[in-house]
Amino acid sequence: MVRNRAFGQIMDEGDNPGFFKILRREDLSSEFMRMIPYPLIRSIPDKSSSFKMVLKMPWGSSWPVKISKNPSFYYMEDLGWNQFVNDNVLGENEFLTFTHEANMCFNVTIYEADGKEMLRPREFATIASSSNQNMKEQRKKIYKNVKKEEEIESWSESSYPSLKTAESTWGILKQKQELNLRKKEAEKTEKSKKSRKRKVDNICDDSEAASLSLVPEFKLTIKKSHLLFLGIPKKFVDMHMPGETTMFKIHHRKGKKSWLVMYMATDVQSRFSGGWSRLAKNLGLVVGDVCTFKLIKPTEMLLKVFKEETP
Repeated sequence: MVRNRAFGQIMDEGDNPGFFKILRREDLSSEFMRMIPYPLIRSIPDKSSSFKMVLKMPWGSSWPVKISKNPSFYYMEDLGWNQFVNDNVLGENEFLTFTHEANMCFNVTIYEADGKEMLRPREFATIASSSNQNMKEQRKKIYKNVKKEEEIESWSESSYPSLKTAESTWGILKQKQELNLRKKEAEKTEKSKKSRKRKVDNICDDSEAASLSLVPEFKLTIKKSHLLFLGIPKKFVDMHMPGETTMFKIHHRKGKKSWLVMYMATDVQSRFSGGWSRLAKNLGLVVGDVCTFKLIKPTEMLLKVFKEETP
């Protein structure tokens, strides 16, 4: 028995009541998407307007979710629902069934967009896109333009003829003149060596600065929706991000802490989802903070946060 459109439809499965949902990106966090059919709530004994349900997966993992009621319908509160969505990396057009077992425990079955049932937690391999490889090669080429410092043969006193072998005063004076001349040449060579070293150091510094300027980055101001998932600018995605769903490592600029965050690649808007809300909570991100993301490796980013100044 199916009612309404694609959100919270009732289904009958033997003696156990249940309902199903078809996920839509634009409604993932809305109360309408989190709606529970009223007839199903009414069919469960000892119901109340505010209580908890448990969402249980076939592999044993479970998520407690609090239930509330507005004037029109019952719904799952966003904190537990969003944690369930993020931990299971749920996405567009995936089909979910919720079958009541007992005591507000619901067995959840997930069918992917291609109709295949998900029987174990998702695992993703890290995939580097060709565009990222090209950027990496471009940064390496900068250092190839710096010429290797020429080796300068040092002057050694051992090459001087011994003064003790001079047979005459003229010979001694002549050798002293040669010594002075060679010392001057050695000093000049040493100055030239230092000058060359300074020049090479300056070239290296300039090359390093040029390399940093080639690191791709984007900046955005945190909105309320960004605390749950972070949409990445499409222009940046097209130029630098992988074309498939991938696990990213995000480092915080002011510390050694890092997080693993799921990057979901879609045609509509690619984003950071699973693990992102935990990162935002750990860093204390709030609406108005400005975040800069730098792509330091194909699947690693450096995050710098500018906190909103309070008046």
